[in-house]
Amino acid sequence: MIRASSVPVAATSVRELEIDGEITLFHEPTQTALVLNTTASDVWRLIDGHRSAADIAALLASSYGADPEVVRTDVESALDTLSGHDLVATAPG
Repeated sequence: MIRASSVPVAATSVRELEIDGEITLFHEPTQTALVLNTTASDVWRLIDGHRSAADIAALLASSYGADPEVVRTDVESALDTLSGHDLVATAPG
């Protein structure tokens, strides 16, 4: 489970395709694809190996004008899904 303090890092074996603002990720080793919804696409764009999950949530809450706690829960859920598909890991800390 990815926590607020975790720093997500995109897997190097992932290819990205953006169509109409939404992202499809392809994981080469498993030959699987995952189509991200708008929020998950926004989360993916903010993964840089430096920002924590909490940082990503704060940026999106500000951008969306939404409750930071609700956004934090959504961000952690999106990151857990990405992690479950081997698309992200957490930076060693």
